[in-house]
Parts: sequence; C-alpha cells; structure tokens
Amino acid sequence: MKKDYHFENEEHDLEQTIRLDDINEKLKGLEQTPPEDDLGDKEDYLNAFESEKLQEDSAERPSQDTPLSEQEPPDEEYDEEAFFGLSKRGIGLLAAIGVVACMLGFMLARCGFHPAPEPKAEEGLPVLMLVEDVTEGEKLEVYDIGEEQQRTVTLSEETTVRDENERTVASDIIKAGDLVMIELSEDGETVYSVYYGGKIQTKEMTGLAVDTAKRTLSDEEETITYHKKTMFRYEGEDIDPGDLAPCDVLLLKGTDDMVWSVEVLEYHGTIVLENKKEIQNGKIQIDEEEALSLNEVERLPVSGGMHTLTITGDNIETRKDRMFIETGTEYPYDLSQAQQKVGVLIVNANVSEYKLYINGTATDASSPAVLPFGEYDLVILKNGYHEWSQHVMLNEASMTVRAELQRDLEYGTLTVTSDVDGAAVYIDGEESGVTPLEINLLYGSYAVRLEKRGYHSFEQRISINQPAVSLYAEME
Repeated sequence: MKKDYHFENEEHDLEQTIRLDDINEKLKGLEQTPPEDDLGDKEDYLNAFESEKLQEDSAERPSQDTPLSEQEPPDEEYDEEAFFGLSKRGIGLLAAIGVVACMLGFMLARCGFHPAPEPKAEEGLPVLMLVEDVTEGEKLEVYDIGEEQQRTVTLSEETTVRDENERTVASDIIKAGDLVMIELSEDGETVYSVYYGGKIQTKEMTGLAVDTAKRTLSDEEETITYHKKTMFRYEGEDIDPGDLAPCDVLLLKGTDDMVWSVEVLEYHGTIVLENKKEIQNGKIQIDEEEALSLNEVERLPVSGGMHTLTITGDNIETRKDRMFIETGTEYPYDLSQAQQKVGVLIVNANVSEYKLYINGTATDASSPAVLPFGEYDLVILKNGYHEWSQHVMLNEASMTVRAELQRDLEYGTLTVTSDVDGAAVYIDGEESGVTPLEINLLYGSYAVRLEKRGYHSFEQRISINQPAVSLYAEME
C-alpha cells in the first residue's frame, strides 16, 4: 500500500514534519538492515523521490485562481530551509548518497567472499646454456654462459622442450654440445623449459680455417670467435678444433659475438704422402682443385668419398689414381710407385645398388677403379643375397669381372603324421623316412606320398612357404 505523505485533513498541520521523519526512518532502516543480493535500481529510487517531491511541491504551491487574501501564510514554526541546515533537496541528496553507499558496501562484501587468485610466481627468465653432458636420472651438466659457471640441473615430467620451430619435442633429443635457452623454476635446479630457438643463431659453413691461438674460425669474408668452453663434436665425440680442415662442413651455433657449439657434419679423411723425395718438381692435385707442390705438403685432408689423385713430375709419367676416403681415416700414399703401371678394374654384377669392397675398402661401384697392378680381394654385399667374393690379379690395362649373386635360400620344416605309424613317406618320389616325420625343405611345391602294407596309399601336393608346415594323412 502506497504511503501518503500529503495530508488533506486540516487537523494535521505537521505535514512537513511527518515527511522528514519518514525519510529519517528510511535512512535508519537502511543502516540497520543488511543489504540483500538485489538492492534494486538506485535510479528508480531517485525517480520515485523526485516524483514525490513534485507532488509535494504541487500540493504546497497555491493555485493561481485563489485570491491572495485567502492564501494561508507560510508555517513559520518549522522552516524547511533551516532543518539542521538542510533543505528538502539536500535531504534527498543525502538519502541518495546513502543508497549508493549501501550498494558499494554490498559489492565490497561480496568481493570479500571471492578473493582474486594470487598471481602465479614467475619462473626464471630463459638463460643461454651449453649442454656439456647428459647423465642418468635426467640430469644435465651445463655451462651457464651468463654466469660463466658450471651447473647441474634436472629435467622433470613437466619440463617442456621446443625446437627452433616452436614445436614441442621429446626431451631425449637433448645431447652434449647443444646450445639451448633453459628456463629454471624458482629453486634454480629444476628445468621448467628448454628452447632451441630465441637468440640462438645457427649457420652451416665450410672452408673455414682454424686458429687455435686466437680461437677463431675464418674464411676470406669473415672471422668468427669461439670461447675456450666451446664444444667441437663429431658423431657424438669431442674433437680438437686443431684437427679441423677447410673441407669440413660445420654447423655453428652461437650468438652475435661468440660461437659456443661446433658440430662437424662432414669430416675429412687424410692422405699421408710417403717417398715423395724421388719425384722431381712433383705436384699433386685432388680432383679439380689447385695442384700443390709435394715439397709443401705431407698430409692432405680430404673430404670423405671417392677422389681422383693426379701426380705429376719431371721424371715420371703423369699418374692418376682413384682413392676412396673414409672420414676420420688416414691413407698412406706411397709415391715410390709413381711410375708403376696401373690398370682399370671394372666390376659388373647381376644386381644393382650393391656395396663393393676392394681389399676391405668401400669403393664406388658405379664407376671403374683405377688401381696399380697387383692382387685384390673383391667383395660384394646386398641384402637378400649371399655374399659374393673373388680374388683377382690386375695385370693389364683393363680388366672386367662378372659377379653373379645368389639369393639367400629359405627353408621350412615339414611335419608328416598319419593315423598309422610307420608309414613310408616319399617326397617327389624319393623315400624320406616313416611317420611321424620332420624334414627341412626349401621353399617350393612338393608331391608327398605315404605307403604301408595293408593300407591304401595316400598322396597330396603341398607348398612350403613358411617356417613350419604340417601334413596329416588318413590311410584306409
């Protein structure tokens, strides 16, 4: 029921007092009553308040048609402008402020029941590290480049590993010699993440000369510095940087000013020159490279594979030899035989894509081999075929060898049983034993016959195409 603040009865002349008391009661009720979830819209309350004020002002304002003599003088006992120093408008604003304060208090109270979650502690910033060793128990021995010290850190099940393309990969790719960005947890010992990208720079290069005194790798265009802690690795093993040659293909990993990891992608073999003093003004040329004086070289680093060696001199005929070089291997080259005759050895086989070994050295089977006259052991290997070998004597300008490789033979076990023991078993007409019988046969098709006095013979054709085949014969 709507409360009426505007009394029409003349007996009640305290209209303004009743209005102010009612507002005070509302304010007290707001202070004592805890806010509910739905406080209502403060704008609705203010609109209602203004509506009542308009109605009140309308009721108080005398009609224009009423003569001045009949209008009642203002009530001087209660001056609305002097009620505690506030007007009706001031009291309305005070009530509105109270409503807003209650709403704010309620909102703060609700927020108190749902505190914001504490921010997760930041993990350590990624640090550039060189992996020196990977030990059991998922531990990494690393060199902290920023701190310039060795550290031991541990991988966990939560550790994430990302390659340079931001792809998540397994942690078992981490190996000694890797340059990575490592993010550590707060304890400084557990690896939070490993990243192969970021500021790490990777570059493949060849033709670099090494100066171990200055710790530099250089070519005609640039000089690259490496650190005393820089790791040089080939096929999972540490190597001395002084052993590198310009023909090696290197994968460099580092930053703008320093290389920290050098992985040898293609390593060299070495030709060791012997008895070169007998050759006058001798020179040696590897493939199409510039010829070198024999007096200036003794060891020639050469990339792995087949190479052509050309020897020239004033007192010898030009000699060309083909030599297969394996990486990391030394090959003595005796120049005292420079005038020795050589021949061309050609090997033809009934199969393709095979491996040819001459005196135990792998040789390019796609081209003839130029060899000094002498004896050679030839071996050919191919999956699915028996090893082929032959000893040859090269004593002519050209020699061709024909190699016939045989397929590996496959056997299966045939088990023959019958309802009558002691029956004779014939395979392809040949007696092979009596039942029960087990016999190994080459893969293929066979005619099997069983005979025994007093019983009808049994015949059947079978195929041996698997390791074990069984045959059961019922004889009448």
